[in-house]
Amino acid sequence: MKRGIPFPDAAAVAFLLVVTFAFSGCLSSGSQPGDDAGMMHGVESEFQFLVEMIPHHQEAVDTALETAERTTRPELRTFARNVVRDQSGEIEMMRTWLAEWYPGKPTDADYRPMMSPTAGLSADRADRAFIEDMIMHHRMAVMMANQVITGRLSDRPEVLSLAEGIIRTQNGEIEQMEKWLSEWYGVENGNHMKH
Repeated sequence: MKRGIPFPDAAAVAFLLVVTFAFSGCLSSGSQPGDDAGMMHGVESEFQFLVEMIPHHQEAVDTALETAERTTRPELRTFARNVVRDQSGEIEMMRTWLAEWYPGKPTDADYRPMMSPTAGLSADRADRAFIEDMIMHHRMAVMMANQVITGRLSDRPEVLSLAEGIIRTQNGEIEQMEKWLSEWYGVENGNHMKH
């Protein structure tokens, strides 16, 4: 059974406002890493979904690798390693599909980072920053995957299966990260929107 994106009410309102502004082109192009608003956009084709999801996944892989090396929490280390494993595999699949289905077509994406740098933070503070940013990062991936399905942007079973897998896996990971924010930092009701 497919589920929608899980938001507490306050977070839902804030997130949807950001999406609305982004879709209308009202956001500044000068966004900084960690400014999730800068990445909000609509997916309009199968090709665009694949091209833009690759660097999105790569940022998750890169920051998860850093977290796996740094964190002292075994459960977060395992979580980060799973993100690396799963999303690295999906990156390779998407690259293969682009090469097979769109040979010769430029695949450069205008990607702006969403994750904040954690250098100089304590391990505990860096864990929290990673979790908070990754929640928004995952929500973007889920939104893009939902657009593929609801917009009927692809009729390829492979792409639809990937989109469904992103929705299922990353919604589950969002729930886990929300739980950790509550247990480790006492953060409830979407108050992680800014760390």
